[in-house]
Amino acid sequence: MSPSDSPNYKNFKEKITSFFMKNLLKFAALILTFLIWGAIRNQFQISKAVNVRVSVQTQKGEIPLGTATPEKVTVFLQGSKSMLEDLSGSDLKIALNTDQAERKEKICIWHLRSSDVQVPIPLGIRVKGIEPDRVAMTLDRTEAKKLKVEAVLDETRLPRGYKIGKVTVEPEEVVVTAPASKLEKLKTIRTLPIPLENITHSFDCDQSFDTESYSNIDFDRKNVLVQVEILRALKTRTFNTLPVRILIPPASKHQTMACEIVSSPTVDLEVSGAEDVINALRKEDIFVFANISDFQNPGLYWIDLRCAIDKNGITSFLINPQKISVKLERISKR
Repeated sequence: MSPSDSPNYKNFKEKITSFFMKNLLKFAALILTFLIWGAIRNQFQISKAVNVRVSVQTQKGEIPLGTATPEKVTVFLQGSKSMLEDLSGSDLKIALNTDQAERKEKICIWHLRSSDVQVPIPLGIRVKGIEPDRVAMTLDRTEAKKLKVEAVLDETRLPRGYKIGKVTVEPEEVVVTAPASKLEKLKTIRTLPIPLENITHSFDCDQSFDTESYSNIDFDRKNVLVQVEILRALKTRTFNTLPVRILIPPASKHQTMACEIVSSPTVDLEVSGAEDVINALRKEDIFVFANISDFQNPGLYWIDLRCAIDKNGITSFLINPQKISVKLERISKR
């Protein structure tokens, strides 16, 4: 005998049939109620378009170059009037992640779907479309690199007559962390300008970097030690055809003799010293002479020339020629 022919099965089947027959009208009423509710609901549904800002979550070491393109997309919604009437774009979110993007070199691309839109009341509101449905963002990566430090000094700020000598920076290099696109363009890191007003001596200072010129860039230190050598600004100048004077000893100490310059009575003088002193120097300030104090006998002599300049700041001079020929003769007494 098959199970369908058993008394228990027949009894169960009769009960089920009896239940549906007795409650048929109730089931019909329930279905009709849902149909009427759906029809009424559809009559009060509206469509609405809102602009929603796109946010992007990056991974460690990734740096966005600008914002997402476009920054906002238009989301088309459908739902009851009561739900959509006061809904604005700020109530919705589109949060994207770079690890879920399609990548083309440095560009991340997302193809938006309805599920990417976070709706505050998911039941009763449907996302019907998104325009545009493609969002892109360019990314860069953080890199570190050692770069040489350049101390910024404006020599024109020094007092007149001074110049900058040797400049030493310690350490010479710093580790710079920045987006790769910025880092590849950097060759050196400059400090803030070092003040030189009224400085006439060598000095050292702790100097910080010009951080305003290096946005989104980090350094492994805040300052570097800068040692600056300050020197007198030297200048060389030549004076031509300066007259040679003879320094004659007092008659009380030496026998009186006449002196005659046999060679050229003029010389050229190359003088070096502080720039401001050399610029102000005149021929009248220079005394080129030959001293015959040590010569007591008549004769023809080659005598070394000397120079006297009544100015501070002269470091060296060169007389050309360096000797002159003089003839000494006794003055006959009558």
